[in-house]
Amino acid sequence: AEKFYRQCLEARKTVLGEAHPDTLSSMNNLAIAVEKQGRYKEAEELQRQCLEAKKTVLGKDHPSTLDSINNLALAVEQQGKYKEAEKFYRQCLEARKTVLGEAHP
Repeated sequence: AEKFYRQCLEARKTVLGEAHPDTLSSMNNLAIAVEKQGRYKEAEELQRQCLEAKKTVLGKDHPSTLDSINNLALAVEQQGKYKEAEKFYRQCLEARKTVLGEAHP
């Protein structure tokens, strides 16, 4: 699967550009595939790139950006960096409460 995610990401970068939301979605998918293989540091690096790009393109409060904060927290947590992961989880939770409301499922 990783091979196809990489191909898709490169194709989207070429056709749509690096900052297109679909390209960022492909980067996120690749990061998740890498994480599922236990390559947590590489997944963290991809998630950080994706998050920074989403903040710029979509804004810091966009639901997709918030998903990326959560995904980064997971990658960091998998490496045993629990304090840093908790910081990201809390940041994501508070932003989601603000953006989506406390009662959002």
